[in-house]
Amino acid sequence: MMANKILMISLTLLICSAALAEGGKQNSQTDPNSMLLAGPGAWITIEPYKGMSASVYPIPAVFAVKAPFYFYLDTAGCRVFQDSNMTFDFIGKLRTDGYDADRSDDLDGMHDRHMSFDVGGEFGISGDWGDLHTRLITDALSQHDGQEFRVTYGKPLEFEQSKIRPFVGFALLSSNLADYYYGVRDNEAREGRPAYNPGASVNWFVGLDANYQLNDNWTLFTSITYYWLDDNIRNSPIVNRDYTMSIIAGAMYMF
Repeated sequence: MMANKILMISLTLLICSAALAEGGKQNSQTDPNSMLLAGPGAWITIEPYKGMSASVYPIPAVFAVKAPFYFYLDTAGCRVFQDSNMTFDFIGKLRTDGYDADRSDDLDGMHDRHMSFDVGGEFGISGDWGDLHTRLITDALSQHDGQEFRVTYGKPLEFEQSKIRPFVGFALLSSNLADYYYGVRDNEAREGRPAYNPGASVNWFVGLDANYQLNDNWTLFTSITYYWLDDNIRNSPIVNRDYTMSIIAGAMYMF
C-alpha cells in the first residue's frame, strides 16, 4: 500500500513537472530558468519501527524548472526572492514518513500512519564558505497536524564532470508531528506496548548529494541522508533503531 501511494504521488509530480517545463523546453539545454530532466530512480529507506527493515521503491526522478516555479523529486517550490547570495522560496514537500501496520507483527493493533504534504517557506544564504538553509513547514493535509523547523549547512564541491555537496543539520519536530509518527495512542496500547507520547524532538543528520554528468544529456545522481533519532523517539515502544537512513539514486535525461 505504501509503495502504491509513493508511486502514484511520484507519477503526479512527473506529469505536473512535464507540464511546467513544456513552455520552455526548446531552450532547456542553455537556459537554467526553463528545463526538464527526467528518468528512472529508486528510493531506499531504512525504517526505525520494530519488525521493519529496508524498503526499496521505484520512483520517477524529475527535475523541472519554469522560473519562478520548480519541481525536484518530492518538492515543489516558487522562488519569490533572489539576489547574489540570498533566496526565499515558498515550498510544498511530500512527507514520506509513516507505516502500514500490517507490515509488522510488532505493530499489531496500531493504526496506519499516513504520508502527508507539508507547506511553508525556506530561506537560503550562500557564499564561498558554503550554503545555509532554514525551513519551516506545516502539515497541509491534517494528517499529523504538526510542524518541522530544519537547518542545513552544505559545502558544494565541483569537479570536471561531477558535483558533490556534503551537508549536516538538524530537524526540530513539533510534538504533534513526533507523536503521530512515533507515539502510541491509548487505544493502541497492549501488554509490552504502553501508551507513549514522545513530544517535541530534535533529529540530527548528515548526508551527501552527488551527481555525475555522463554526457550532454544524461546525469547520474544520488542523495544519502542519515538521521540520529532523538532519545524521545528512540524510547518509543514501537521503535527499535536509533537511526533512519534514506538513499535516492537514479539517472535523468535532459529534454
